[in-house]
Amino acid sequence: MTSTAPNPLAAAAAGFDAVWHGALDTIRPGSGVAEQLENMNDEAVLRVLDELGAVQHAVEVLAARVVGAIALRPSPSRRDGTLVRAAGYANPGVMVSERWRVARARGAAIAEVGAAITQPRGLLGELEECPFPAVAAALEPAASPESSNTDAVPDDTHPSSDGGTPRAPLSVDGAAVIVRELRNAGRICSRGELEAASVIAIEHAAHTPLHDVTRIAKLVRTRLDQDGREPRDELLRRAERCTIHELPTGMTLLRAELAPESAAFIRAGLDALIGAATRKPHFTHPDTADPADQPDGSGQPMPDGPSLIPTDRRRAIALTETFRHLAGCSSAATELTPVTVIIRTDHDTLETGLGAATIDGIDEPIGPGALRRLAADANLIPMILNGPSQVLDLGTSTRLFTRGQKLALAERDGGCAWTGCTHPPSFTEAHHIRWWSQGGPTNLDNGILLCPFHHHRIHDDHWTITIQNGIPWFIPPSHIDRHQTPIRGGRLHLAA
Repeated sequence: MTSTAPNPLAAAAAGFDAVWHGALDTIRPGSGVAEQLENMNDEAVLRVLDELGAVQHAVEVLAARVVGAIALRPSPSRRDGTLVRAAGYANPGVMVSERWRVARARGAAIAEVGAAITQPRGLLGELEECPFPAVAAALEPAASPESSNTDAVPDDTHPSSDGGTPRAPLSVDGAAVIVRELRNAGRICSRGELEAASVIAIEHAAHTPLHDVTRIAKLVRTRLDQDGREPRDELLRRAERCTIHELPTGMTLLRAELAPESAAFIRAGLDALIGAATRKPHFTHPDTADPADQPDGSGQPMPDGPSLIPTDRRRAIALTETFRHLAGCSSAATELTPVTVIIRTDHDTLETGLGAATIDGIDEPIGPGALRRLAADANLIPMILNGPSQVLDLGTSTRLFTRGQKLALAERDGGCAWTGCTHPPSFTEAHHIRWWSQGGPTNLDNGILLCPFHHHRIHDDHWTITIQNGIPWFIPPSHIDRHQTPIRGGRLHLAA
């Protein structure tokens, strides 16, 4: 009797079933799903959510494999190319989108990953290696180690590499980003270089929000394509477009597609205006206030911080105020804020002219030529890595963090240091981890950038922060996670 490999989806479903029943209240389990959820304690319901994510991951990985297999099947009539086209679909992504009734982008991501991890057959019917074997392996959950101390804070950037905390599987969306970026560089790279690059990208993508995976994938692709970085910069500049047209609703749609060096000023300028307005105390007289700007519609100022205007509306306001100033309007409500554009590079790129630089808030790297152009016509702050810098640890003699320290914290944390938070440095303030009034020094190991929301979460919900090897780790309270497993925060840096 032959044994078959366990179905990963069945294993994930069994795991979810065990967690669900373990989370039920032993005295009042409840008769239906809604009642059962209501009776679960806080930690238990969060465990259920995490396990549900594992089931979703198993579904998406299995879907990618199924779609990859379908894409390789010939048409039954042998006349329409593939089974996908014979079934009436333009490509596998459209097939997933139509049959699952999901967005085209979602179907395209699953189909792209499926093509990357599926083994094709050669002319003689033999199985060949899939295009991205490292991605295929990274999608599978790692086996849990026999023993691990989850209460201790990891002391390096990759806690799983030493056999401790098991590495989280790569998400299908993260895999799609890595595959897409590396395919762009695959035309000029050998298969060995491509495989090595995929390993590097995957290594940095574990336990990482998707927007960080996107940035890392672009950096890895740029390193593969260093000789082609300058032509790509020129192509991006030539592709810049800005369109304006009025919608049937009466609103005007402004759409701009900008190269990284152009987008840097737009993003930095808007974020600076928004950040300044967010941090400024805002008191409006009830008779003249815009009720839409107040959460309760009363026109009264918020009792605890600025009003909760959505970020996209704040950007629209900032954009409008900028052009009011350009038009010479003396009644504009917002003063223009000095804009800081931070570009980071290394000594080798400056000396050799080869390599790439990155701009805060922009995922796409730029080449040395774009860096020189920006330096020629703008007041920039260059962040030269691995080089000499000013003294950034001031001990306890100074209470407020200096501008140099804040820039160093922005380089380390990338904005709000809370994992997954996308607020840029202009939306944050530097805070002491150990309060200055309690003897906490004003240095980098005791400083962290936090947006107002996550600053309140730290204090109100009693989270703990520690800095290990320049990496901030957030330790949840026991009522959120009984094991108090540390969660990595800050900016993810690409190893050399």
